[in-house]
Amino acid sequence: MDKYRKILQVAREKSEKKDQLKTAEVIAETMCLSVDESPHMIAVEDGAAAIAAMYTLCVDDGLNTVAEYLELKDRLDGLLGDMHDKMREIYPVPAQRDPGDKSMPCIGADAVQEECI
Repeated sequence: MDKYRKILQVAREKSEKKDQLKTAEVIAETMCLSVDESPHMIAVEDGAAAIAAMYTLCVDDGLNTVAEYLELKDRLDGLLGDMHDKMREIYPVPAQRDPGDKSMPCIGADAVQEECI
């Protein structure tokens, strides 16, 4: 939450909207680098703070930070995908059974009445 507040504070210190937008662009660029290069927990924290700040600056302050928001979103999506892939390397997804195999009931189905179709 501190990083989010700091981003908003730094951007809002500027008196002109043009200067605020330029500051937001520079901050977003820096935070994109952090998402790409930092250890995963720092990257997630920085990315979340930055994307939330870009949203707030757009919606509450009237700055067009849509491009910065989308760039941060793409970087975070990539980071989260990489993190998921790493988890799947450690704990692979179990093999899926053949959809035509009716020997096992559906998960959550009433075992007496329903089976997977």
